[in-house]
Amino acid sequence: MDAIRKAMAAMNAAEADGVTFELDGKALKLGGSIAEDWHRKLKPHAEPIKRYLRDGSFDEPEPEPAVQRDAYQLFPAHKLPSPLRELVTEGAKAIGCDESFVALPLLSCVGATIGNTARIVVKKGWTPPACIWTMIVGESGTAKSPAFKVAKGPIQRQQKAMLDEHSVALDGYEQEKQQYDAAIKEHKRSKSSEPPPEQPEYPQPERVVVSDTTVEALAPLLQQNPRGLLLQRDELSGWLGGFNAYKSSQGADEAHWLSMFDGESMTVDRKGEGTRPTFVETALVSITGGIQPSVLAKAMGREHRASGMASRFLIASPPRKSQFWTDEEVSESTQQAVDRLFLSLQGIQFADGVSEPHYIGLDATAKREFITFFNYHHQEQSELTGDSAAAWSKLLGYVPRLALLIHIVKQVNAGDDIEVAVDASTMQDAIGLVEWFKFEASRLYATIDDDDATRELRALADWITRTKNGECTMRELVQGQRSIVNTDAANEIGTQMVRARIAAWHTYEPGEQGGAPKRVLRVGQASTST
Repeated sequence: MDAIRKAMAAMNAAEADGVTFELDGKALKLGGSIAEDWHRKLKPHAEPIKRYLRDGSFDEPEPEPAVQRDAYQLFPAHKLPSPLRELVTEGAKAIGCDESFVALPLLSCVGATIGNTARIVVKKGWTPPACIWTMIVGESGTAKSPAFKVAKGPIQRQQKAMLDEHSVALDGYEQEKQQYDAAIKEHKRSKSSEPPPEQPEYPQPERVVVSDTTVEALAPLLQQNPRGLLLQRDELSGWLGGFNAYKSSQGADEAHWLSMFDGESMTVDRKGEGTRPTFVETALVSITGGIQPSVLAKAMGREHRASGMASRFLIASPPRKSQFWTDEEVSESTQQAVDRLFLSLQGIQFADGVSEPHYIGLDATAKREFITFFNYHHQEQSELTGDSAAAWSKLLGYVPRLALLIHIVKQVNAGDDIEVAVDASTMQDAIGLVEWFKFEASRLYATIDDDDATRELRALADWITRTKNGECTMRELVQGQRSIVNTDAANEIGTQMVRARIAAWHTYEPGEQGGAPKRVLRVGQASTST
């Protein structure tokens, strides 16, 4: 503002001396008998004066806002029920990662443990399960793996206990089989008219988790485990890229996986002449895994977006966090509480003891909350197109799924009946989580098709936001980034960011004490203070 005031004063004084002003293209021309004397005096103020002659204002126009992903919002862990909330917050602090890195796989693990035993009744014909598909996006070294370890710990311990039980059962089966073999041999030798001894049944292992399986191999596992399963992969890119690997199954694998999101029936043809197809009445699989930003666009290519595969995933893509040593740990009380919760969830039996789920309705207050959200959400969706519109459609369906999950966790943790109707508080928490996932989806889909060069520029913008309050000088870029060797290189990269509309140049004029103008590169909603 001081520079503008000086330009206005200089122009007024020149006009008082009879100097006239004219803008000839980009050049400022002075007229009058003493114009030559004023030329040198007005040179420092030429740009504001030209703006005044061109635009009628000395003020510098606001730079065009940079186009980049909206600033990341912290995951709303307070919307999770206890003890999940404590595991997420304590786990993230202990690891030094974003809370979403623990929360998302944990939601999938809980949903898989509930599985087919319960469904929520939104209305007749709309009864989704608590099946949750989650994906965390992060570069190598962002602590995805330690976060997964914390989130998957309870269900992995549950899986180990099941396999230990199966090992004991298998030892018993081997003894029974030896006795049977001896008895059947004796029965044949004696040519007895009595019925032959009954062959012992091979004990099938109870499973909760699978990590690397084809649809053909998965089908019998789902037959043996009607509750459903969890597919967990540290890197989902291989799983996504393995769809339809054989021409004979073109389109079939993906279609089967899509049906497993809703727990639909599935028939899988097995290889080999004379083999019978495998039929699964309610094939339900929750999914969780990670993926690196550089392969996200390829893994979630146009075909997966068009099919609806991509929009079924709840996704988090937080910026990289600076990690520092901490003595924080997940408390023993929290760990024990979560383990007890998973045991209780696993203890939920089918309503008829075989395959019929518990159907849980909404009370009047929860229904009102959902209807309000439903109408507002569809108004938002009507203004969207493409990937965002598809994501919005599936995110609506996640509200009842998350409400069911939160409700069952609350009821089981309190030792109460799970068939009590879902209340307004639970519905509000589910809506709060989905609102966060909506915001995160809009961030992701805005940049999912970036090339590698643009992704690197966005990573630099994240660094400026995280470490420099959203703006920095070229010297600060050189000092903070080893790959930028000098200010010329910094200026070139800054220009690339501006051209990509990831950042904008901003100039601070000298203050009252003088000095040179300071040009900075500004990204996001940075502070504008000097």
